[in-house]
Amino acid sequence: MNLASRALLLCLLLLTAGHQLGCESRPAQRRAPQPTSAASTSAPHKKPLEAGGVSYLELYTGGAIPSQELVMLVAIHGLGDRPQQFQNLFRGLKLPARVILARGLDRYSRGFSWFPIRVREMDKVRLAKGVRHAAGKLAKMIEVLTKRYPTVGRPLVTGFSQGGMLSFALGVEHPQHISAALPLAGWLPDTMWPSKAPANAVPIVALHGDADTVLPIAPTRASVATLRKLGMKVELHEYPAVGHNVSPAMRRALYRQIALVAAQLGKPNTPDAGDEP
Repeated sequence: MNLASRALLLCLLLLTAGHQLGCESRPAQRRAPQPTSAASTSAPHKKPLEAGGVSYLELYTGGAIPSQELVMLVAIHGLGDRPQQFQNLFRGLKLPARVILARGLDRYSRGFSWFPIRVREMDKVRLAKGVRHAAGKLAKMIEVLTKRYPTVGRPLVTGFSQGGMLSFALGVEHPQHISAALPLAGWLPDTMWPSKAPANAVPIVALHGDADTVLPIAPTRASVATLRKLGMKVELHEYPAVGHNVSPAMRRALYRQIALVAAQLGKPNTPDAGDEP
């Protein structure tokens, strides 16, 4: 056999062996996604998600699984905070829920802010403008998220400080998107007080320490009294000697209120809210 014949025979043998071993070029097959366990979904996503122009993280409580139809809790942090820290407030919540941790619109120090003006600047017009703008962005986010995720009823909102003010604002100006508002250490600027109860008014339950010097409780009392006179269902729970923070008693009360709203949304077998971890 000459050299050319040997070369041809070798090529044929190699080609045949390749087909037998399955070495021919084939499109890669994509593996089906594996189910996610409840334990692995307790922490929020590392990278922020986005809805309606607002960034957010997710936290699943009470062993909830993302694919489930769940109660949605929208949590709004305060000035200079960030979702990664604010999530700790909800770690002890035993209710299976999808917690949406919204992130402020602007950077502030090491965290974020929802509106550029500070309460102590006493410019009521600019303050109301900032609160109204941020509340509108959050309302759009909530509208998008209720279409994105399987949700029991309408979401409920809660927030601390700036987030408390925005919880009030959502309850008064965007009640069609939520089921209840639970403000913590926040109040509604008096220039945003409505002249009549909004259509589809929702319950508002405010929690506030009476020793708060950052956002004093007096404007919260005035906000609650005004909204009550309009016929809205509004409550204020005061906590003696508590400053601008969420005390253990306030946290327990927050969990109870979340559980009460969840039960009214028709979620079956709603467990007790649970105490702090």
